[in-house]
Amino acid sequence: MKKRKKTPFSNSSKPSIPNPASSVVCSDIATEHADSGLSQAAKERKRNERIGRYAFSFFSILIFVIGSLCGAYFLSDAFDGSSRQYESEEFIAPARPVLASSEPEDFYPASEFRKQSAIFIGCQKNLFLDPQLYGDIAKAIDRKVPLFGVVNTEVEAQAGVKIIKDLGLPPDAMRFIVLPSNSMWIRDYAPLVLRFDNDRAVMVDAKYNSRTMREQRKEDDFMGLELARLLGLSVRSVPLLLEGGNLISNGDGLLLTSSKTLTVNLKAEFTQKQLMSMFFDYFGIHTVYTVKALAGEPNGHTDMFMTMLDKNLAVIGEIDPSVDPENSARMNENAEFVASLNTSSGPIKVVRIPMPPKWGQDWRSYTNVILANGILLMPSFSDVDPAIEDRAEQVYRTALPDWEIKRINCDKLVKLHGQLHCISYNIPHFVSMEGIIKESYPRISDAEL
Repeated sequence: MKKRKKTPFSNSSKPSIPNPASSVVCSDIATEHADSGLSQAAKERKRNERIGRYAFSFFSILIFVIGSLCGAYFLSDAFDGSSRQYESEEFIAPARPVLASSEPEDFYPASEFRKQSAIFIGCQKNLFLDPQLYGDIAKAIDRKVPLFGVVNTEVEAQAGVKIIKDLGLPPDAMRFIVLPSNSMWIRDYAPLVLRFDNDRAVMVDAKYNSRTMREQRKEDDFMGLELARLLGLSVRSVPLLLEGGNLISNGDGLLLTSSKTLTVNLKAEFTQKQLMSMFFDYFGIHTVYTVKALAGEPNGHTDMFMTMLDKNLAVIGEIDPSVDPENSARMNENAEFVASLNTSSGPIKVVRIPMPPKWGQDWRSYTNVILANGILLMPSFSDVDPAIEDRAEQVYRTALPDWEIKRINCDKLVKLHGQLHCISYNIPHFVSMEGIIKESYPRISDAEL
C-alpha cells in the first residue's frame, strides 16, 4: 500500500470528525456564528483603518495650511522691513553686492574719465614720509569719490586716521584699508576690473614683473587676490607680464601700451599672435596698439607721456626738439599715430601738452594725473616755470570745461620715480564698495552703513 505524501498546509492534517445529523446541525450553527463574528470584526477593522487615514490626511492638511499662513505673515513683515531699509537714507549698499545697470563700456577695461566707485591711493611707508601729499589729495578731491589709503597693517591704518584728523580733514576724506604690499605703486600691480556679464564683474590679474627682482615684490603680485576677496569679485589670472601704468584704455575696446609690453612678453616665449589672443580673450578688447616709450625713462610707461580724457580724446606730451630731439621726435610720432586711430565716436583727437623738464635724471610729467568724478589732479613742481604749468593746466581746462582742475605738488614723489597716477587705482562705478568700507579705518558700524 502506497503512503500519501504530506504537503504543507494540506487538509489531510485535520482530524476526522463524525457526521451524524444532530452534529451537522450544531456544526452549521456554530460555523454560521463564527463566520458572522469574523465578518463583523473585519468590517470594524476596515472602518477604523479608513477613519485613521482620513484623520491623518485632515491633520496633515491642517498643519500645512497653518504653516503657510504663519510663514506668509512673518515673511511679509521681513520683506516690508527690508523694503523700508532700502528706502532709508542711511542705507548705502545691500547685504550682497549688486551691480549697477550695465553699459556697453563696462565690458572693456575701465576708462578713468568715467564715473568711479572709489580710488585707492598707495601709502605704505610714504604716508609717514610725506603726509602732506595725502592730505592735499584728500582735500582736493573733497569726497567727490571715496578715497582709500592702502597700508600694510592696522597700526599704519590707525596712524593714517590720525594724520587725516591732524590735517583738519573729516575722517571720511580718506579712509584706510589694510592690503599688504611691498610698494605704494598700486597702479602697476593691481588687477583690471571689468564686467564678465550683466550680473557679475571680474578682476583680471596679470603677472607683475618689476624692474628689480620679482622675489622682492611678491606681496605686490598677490595683493590683487586679497582685494578681490574684499570686493567680492572673482579673479581671472592671465599669464601676461603687465604693469598698469603702461596700459591706457579708452573704455571702448581700444587699449594703448608701450612697446615694452610686447618686448617683455616675447621674451617669455609667447608669440605675437598668442599675446593678441590673450588680450582679446581676457580683457574683451578688440584692438591693442603699441606706442614708443620715452627714451631713457626707466619705467617705459605710457602714463609718463599720455592720457585719455574721452573715447576719442588723447593728451600727449610735447618736448622742445632743442632740448631733447630724440624724445621730441618720438612724441610727435606717437601723436601722429594715435590721431590715425578710429573709435565708435570717430577718430581720436590728439591734444599736445608741454612736458616739464627733467629733475636731474628723474622724469616728470603732466599726464600722470588722477581723474576723480569731475576733478582732475595734475602734478605740479615747485621749480618749473609757472608759465609752463599754466599752459599745462589750460590744456585740461579747455578739454574738460565742466571739470575742476587742481594742482598737487609732487616734488617728493619725483625722487621716488613716480607721480600721481602711479600711486592711484580707480574702481569703476559698477563695483560695490561695501566690503571695503566695512574693513576700512576708522571703523564703521553696520548701522552707519
